[in-house]
Amino acid sequence: MSDSKRQEGITYGNAWMHKTLISLLKVVDRRVFYVFMYVFVIPVTLVLSNGSRLTFRYFRRRRGYGMLKSLWSTYRNHCIFGETVIDKFAMYAGHRFKVIFDDEARYRAMTEGPDAFLQLSAHIGCSEILGYSYHVSKPCNVLVFGGEKQSLMGYRSSSFGEMNVNMIPVGVEATHSEEIVGAFDRGEIVIAFADRLMNPKKVITSRIHGYGVSLAKGPFSMAVTRGIDVVMVNAMKEKNGSYRAFFTPLTYDKQLPASQQRQQLADAYTAEIERLMEMYPLQWFNYFDLWTDSLQKS
Repeated sequence: MSDSKRQEGITYGNAWMHKTLISLLKVVDRRVFYVFMYVFVIPVTLVLSNGSRLTFRYFRRRRGYGMLKSLWSTYRNHCIFGETVIDKFAMYAGHRFKVIFDDEARYRAMTEGPDAFLQLSAHIGCSEILGYSYHVSKPCNVLVFGGEKQSLMGYRSSSFGEMNVNMIPVGVEATHSEEIVGAFDRGEIVIAFADRLMNPKKVITSRIHGYGVSLAKGPFSMAVTRGIDVVMVNAMKEKNGSYRAFFTPLTYDKQLPASQQRQQLADAYTAEIERLMEMYPLQWFNYFDLWTDSLQKS
């Protein structure tokens, strides 16, 4: 996958490849594909992808790992990321994963209440698994990159349709703003990622591991403009192949000026990323350069 495609969120492969993989996953254990990927795919990716160099620098410079540990962590990071991609296709093939839920009670209360809220995720773990595994009565509207391949959008739509989840394409058509407003007006959930930039001119900065990062300003502005609650939801892959979901409210003072409210939300968002990265250090799957400073640590 090229780095521009990673940044845009486009899944590698064509419709025939996706269909073939899904058909095979119906009869072949997904762990067979894991092993093939470990041996034949990841080594090539590490050599050709700029994302692997960014990941190595993340471990070496941001987390302070030694050279050998950084190299091994980069390899393992790509292996686990590949596993989550195969897991998603396994879901399209009908497989269901065990998901353990942490801190679920408050989130469940929010989904059963009348008010709209914003649900944020980050490119860590594999939150998409929850879309196929966790049913809530309140309609969910997921903001997805509109340039994704139609075959993948079709598989997602079919799977999400059973779970009361609607996709809103962004980054291609201008109509998504009306759909988002409509969802909030109806008291629904809007789900977005804030750690991928669709418009580099609309950013808000925060810090991860003490270093500056650029985040998408839009999701935080949506929450502040509407004065709605925000929760961060991520699903992290466990060593036994299951997933663990974390539901963390992101609190902010709604009486402060709007700019300060946005900053509070952004800082709470990055604090949760840091917390989960301490627990799952190999599951940072953000393969483009969001850092705003080289090595200037606060």
